Amino acid sequence: MNPVPELLQRGADAAVGRTASQRVVDDVADQLVACTDADPLAQGSVTLLSTITALYEEGWQPLDLLHVVRRHCTAEVTGLAAAALLHEAELSDATARAPESWVRQVEAIRALRPDVESPVDASPSLLAARLRLGGASDYIAVSDQWIAVLTLLGRWQSLPRLTRIGALPSQWPSARTARLLPPDTVVGSGMLGRIRGLLAKADSTEFEEEADAFTAKAQELMTKYSVDTLVLAEGRTDVVSRRVHVDNPHADARAQLLHVVATVNRTRVVWDTDHALATVVGAPVDVEQTEMLFTSLSVQAARALARAPRPARRKKAASGFDTAFLWAYAVRLGERLAESDALALEEASRRSGDLLPMLATQTVTVEAEVERLFPATRSVRGPRLDLAGWESGRAAANEADLPADRQR
Repeated sequence: MNPVPELLQRGADAAVGRTASQRVVDDVADQLVACTDADPLAQGSVTLLSTITALYEEGWQPLDLLHVVRRHCTAEVTGLAAAALLHEAELSDATARAPESWVRQVEAIRALRPDVESPVDASPSLLAARLRLGGASDYIAVSDQWIAVLTLLGRWQSLPRLTRIGALPSQWPSARTARLLPPDTVVGSGMLGRIRGLLAKADSTEFEEEADAFTAKAQELMTKYSVDTLVLAEGRTDVVSRRVHVDNPHADARAQLLHVVATVNRTRVVWDTDHALATVVGAPVDVEQTEMLFTSLSVQAARALARAPRPARRKKAASGFDTAFLWAYAVRLGERLAESDALALEEASRRSGDLLPMLATQTVTVEAEVERLFPATRSVRGPRLDLAGWESGRAAANEADLPADRQR
């Protein structure tokens, strides 16, 4: 009887959850190393790949699976996850068959993990290839590799079904008929490339005034592009959904920043607090711009937090200060962004006529799609927050230079 499948399942079950036992994981790893009756590396590879395939059919996508591993696991396990996801993409011919967004995710994983060598992707046995590339020939190194495999399997096998956005791999055609477009033309205009470039400059500079100028110009272009796109479409709204992965620490506070950015840009966010996954729903241009602005403001919020003076406190109290700072920063920034948006819409209405009927139709369409995808959502309250951190966060948000201030 082949013992490998049972060992893999027992080790995966012991790696996560309330009954997690590192002693059991270590014991299973030792048994897999000593196993000579079967090829555990080949079977472990097959199990990893079949787990990925099953999760894709449950609504998960490549970057989702990497995100949940990065949040909880070591760099070694994360590297194994990236290699497995890239290997599966090679075997399923995702580049030639998958939707545009899926291919972009695979490319993003490859960019995040340049250490994943091509021989791993080409090998019929993923785990055997990783051992050869890593030079893991001694007993301890091979045992550690199996611990990483069991940890990864346990993390992925414990995931629930996720709301489906887009076509499942089982629904892909044998070959994609449309050619891949450059990233800046996915939504239909090189304007997004200009906005992305301005935000990248804002993120990279150490000078606040320069960052403010870049961000202000980017916001100005975003508002104009969004309104112009709606007017050109004569109010017709296509709705798309995209997942945004929110990193630790303080994921809930960062999600609040995403919420306020999304609200101003006429998109909706549904937040999965268990996995730190946000689904942004809205018009394609608005979803794209929401994600870009959130990414940029996250960098700027982290920079503002690092500069914020704070009272000397214990480690737990300091964490409370950081959380309150980020929540207050998000709330106050949302208020100011809303003011900027109102001014921009007023100017656009003078140029293009009354926009309210078009915006109302767009809102109804977006809300209907949110209800279809997430019929059981509920609003949540924010946490109790540290007063000093809240006041510091609002002060930092007040210092941000928004386009509306320059227009006044």
